[in-house]
Amino acid sequence: MRILLTGASGFLGREIAHHLRQRRAVVAGLVRHAEQCVAPQDFVGDFLRLESCATQISAFAPDVLIHCAWSGVPVATRDLLSQYDNVAASVALFDHAMEAGAQLVIGLGTQAEYGLTTTPVSEDAPTQPVTHYGIAKQATGAALLRLAHRRARRAIWLRLFGLYGPRETAPSMLPWVAHQFAKGQAPALTPCTQRWDYLHVRDAARAVCDLLSTQAQGVFNLASGEAPPLRETVLKLRDLMAPEIEPDFGAVPFGPEQVHCLAADVSRLKAAIGWAPQISLEAGLGELALEAFDALAS
Repeated sequence: MRILLTGASGFLGREIAHHLRQRRAVVAGLVRHAEQCVAPQDFVGDFLRLESCATQISAFAPDVLIHCAWSGVPVATRDLLSQYDNVAASVALFDHAMEAGAQLVIGLGTQAEYGLTTTPVSEDAPTQPVTHYGIAKQATGAALLRLAHRRARRAIWLRLFGLYGPRETAPSMLPWVAHQFAKGQAPALTPCTQRWDYLHVRDAARAVCDLLSTQAQGVFNLASGEAPPLRETVLKLRDLMAPEIEPDFGAVPFGPEQVHCLAADVSRLKAAIGWAPQISLEAGLGELALEAFDALAS
């Protein structure tokens, strides 16, 4: 199987590449800089400028495209109009990959497509995104499914929930909290009463790879399926790193667009691949703790 992987050097992309190569797949990673190439088939290009990589894609003739790349993942950029640059560029990439031979395209969506959720959501829940990031992802996923239907190809759109793990490229709450504890500081937080699903990046990569051996298609939630109160998760991390520190819960008020229940129904993914995470939250938090202590020591 020949697999074209965009965002191959990113947080999730590099884990997917590792899993695929362990399974003896031929992987061509699309990366932005030559030093990020780690395999003979990897090549430099930018999916936002298809002309920078169209020839290489055609020459590689992929059986599968896994599209992990996206411009504007950090929280500070998620409500910028530049999010929409991703939509047309992604659709052009999908179309070109199918023209080059891809029979399956897997794209990465987001829980932000559902909007301000207050209860666990299934894939059939209404999509009501409130940020340009969520709107752009929802539009890209819809366009992918339509394009695949018109071309009689298979497409999978994965809505990711709370992805975490070591070497996160767009640091979010958990890595920041871990670094605060490593420095002996009490993080200033919201009340942390919201329910939050966290999935380890290696488990997410395994799920993506497992889908390749199925006939699955359509939209799938990719999450752990467990959403404890965020306060509990913070305290588990605290107990691993600095039991004497009391986090400053409530120091930061909830924003007007706070999601209070980031929780997914993953029964569709279970039916497709027998899905169940293998890395416990406690084990994953332990990795974050070690990474934060190592960063402080260096």
